[in-house]
Amino acid sequence: MGGVSEGDDVLARWSDGLLYLGNVKRVDGVKQCCLVRFEDNSEFWVLRKDIHSFSVGVEEVCCVCDAPPLKEPLINCLKCRHGYHPECHTPSIEPEADSNSWICRQCVFAVATKRGGAIKRGRFARLMQIMKLRLPYQLSSLDWDPQHLTNQQQCYCYCAGPGEWNLKMLQCGSCGQWFHEACTQCLTKPLLYGDRFYEFQCSVCANGPETIQRLPMSWVDLAHLVLYHLSLCCKRKYFDFDHEIMSFANENWDSLLLGSLSDTPRQDRCHNLLNALNSNKDRFVSGKEIKKKKCLFGLQVRAPPPLTSDSSPLITDPVRTTSVIIILSSSQTQASGPNPLYGYIHSSNELHIYNSEKERHLVDGGPSSWIGTTVPN
Repeated sequence: MGGVSEGDDVLARWSDGLLYLGNVKRVDGVKQCCLVRFEDNSEFWVLRKDIHSFSVGVEEVCCVCDAPPLKEPLINCLKCRHGYHPECHTPSIEPEADSNSWICRQCVFAVATKRGGAIKRGRFARLMQIMKLRLPYQLSSLDWDPQHLTNQQQCYCYCAGPGEWNLKMLQCGSCGQWFHEACTQCLTKPLLYGDRFYEFQCSVCANGPETIQRLPMSWVDLAHLVLYHLSLCCKRKYFDFDHEIMSFANENWDSLLLGSLSDTPRQDRCHNLLNALNSNKDRFVSGKEIKKKKCLFGLQVRAPPPLTSDSSPLITDPVRTTSVIIILSSSQTQASGPNPLYGYIHSSNELHIYNSEKERHLVDGGPSSWIGTTVPN
């Protein structure tokens, strides 16, 4: 496998769109993947396309096509020092670019992406916006499932990385592609898991900055969204109405961007949410129905709240077409994952469901780009 060898330090792109530092332990040239050990000693198989290596010095071949310079010398990235033919990079490198100042797409995204949304000001924000006008792959070449939620190539977003449509991603209403929260620059508040109540257009389709508009939500939608988010964060089905459901909603009320519901007085929120949970038994199950406390509520099916535009009444969690080998140290859990790069806040072992900046994004088994033996859901 060209460019990556055992023992190399690499950056691996995760299903949240962020890059994580790791070391290559094994290389599988047939399956085009590497076993990467991350800083927390967890090990995952990662597709080669999602691995970015470091350059020791100025390279003599293009890192994209492995060919030597043509008429003109290669342009080397100021940060990673990888060399590119101008036409091999996306977008093409301008003739006036030089290796003393030019920064490649991978390094721009590595710096600009972050939880809650990419940076919006400064040089890297401007460079990112330019890079986002073109995708580094052909959208028409991707093989999608019937619901257009996953593709076989595991290629999403501007970064071409892996992704999970229900884990903080936005779908473009024009092209249908899914985009990581971390790679978008239009969000004013972080996403919740399963929150698809947005009308979003990517930079490629808009031919400029992304556009986004919040869709209206009902009390039933809000109750469903909160329960789905909590179920992924906490790995539980049932939650106490006062201490968990209502507490989460009140703590994050302004961040939920609820439109006409936003002005609801605090004392009325409890009644409306409780009524939604008790009156929609097709979506919610109460603890009293299963001989548990009546103040407990859960989802009938762990799935994001449906949109009115959905062809089916409820989209369940997708079955992954790729499988995974998970090798964890004794102190790790599946929900932990590797530590993030570039100064993102590290998660402690204690789950803090009321602060999205401290949540781990690696829930429900991890990214779809893992390869190996199947892990049952």
